[in-house]
Amino acid sequence: MSVKFKISKKVISESYKPYIIAEACINHEGNVKIAKKMIDKAVEAGVSAVKFQFHVLEDEMLKYTPKSNNFSESLYDTLKRTNLSIKEHKYLKKYCEKKNVDYLCTPFSFKSADILEKEIKLKIFKVGSGELTNIPLQTHIAKKKFPTIISTGMSTFKEVSHTFNTVKKINKNIALTQCTSAYPCNPKISDISIIREYINKFKVVSGLSDHTSSIYTSIGAIAYGARIIEKHFTLNKRAKGPDHASSLEPNELKQLVEGCDAVFLASRNNKKIIHKEEKQIISWARESVVSIKNIKQNDILNNKNLSVKRPAPKNNEIPAKLYFQILGKKAKKNIAINRKIKWTEIK
Repeated sequence: MSVKFKISKKVISESYKPYIIAEACINHEGNVKIAKKMIDKAVEAGVSAVKFQFHVLEDEMLKYTPKSNNFSESLYDTLKRTNLSIKEHKYLKKYCEKKNVDYLCTPFSFKSADILEKEIKLKIFKVGSGELTNIPLQTHIAKKKFPTIISTGMSTFKEVSHTFNTVKKINKNIALTQCTSAYPCNPKISDISIIREYINKFKVVSGLSDHTSSIYTSIGAIAYGARIIEKHFTLNKRAKGPDHASSLEPNELKQLVEGCDAVFLASRNNKKIIHKEEKQIISWARESVVSIKNIKQNDILNNKNLSVKRPAPKNNEIPAKLYFQILGKKAKKNIAINRKIKWTEIK
């Protein structure tokens, strides 16, 4: 039986459709009206959840921090400008519930995790890659005993193992998502095959937190067993901001959901069988052993008087796969040219 991970009433496992998270991150630019519109568009696309971020900056970082190439201003200033208030998060959570989509939110410090739990009443945590090695915070969140998705960007397998084994002692309800923290991420460094390693090594539900600028790696990850897909989402990927370029627009998000569902359905069966939908096609697509010359009684059957042609054999007729088994046998009776050979006609 496959491992299960439960979010609210939704069960996530290899037997269930992928759980798709539209990561709003800070692409709402701190505007709750834009955030609400993003929820609407994400729901139209068919996602399972919309995820936001909550920052308590004085508890999270020093004011002066380095910035990567995707930032045009300091990280502190960016997050201060785009951070939504507790009241706004409560509103968005209720709006998600009204729209029948899960509200998720990532904390980045002790205080933000506590506020999400106690004031916003969050019942699931998604921990970002930057906090993978933040063992104090990981432990603090684990003690809350809520389902927790841990992202694993910027880390080694040894670091992932250390965090997982530490948290697992406290909270067993954990899922891991493979991630490469580049914005945008080149598909060649997405390493989606690691997902299967996580499933086999840690016996967990796994997935992909995808920062590429397209849907392809996320869809491909489903074939490796990914059942959680997190993808950055924006209303306009040409907008100014650190995450827009690595995000999907609404039409792409819809294609992502459809593509992940299609690959999930396509990879469910690990036994090679003939499906009922194929059986009608067999009648014309397969071949029978046929005569290509007039064959006289007692003639030896060989590749000069036999071949294989469509349609498929019916009762008593010889399928192409048994062609070599009848070479060298003799005809019991005269057989006209261009006829399917019957077992009762050979000896």
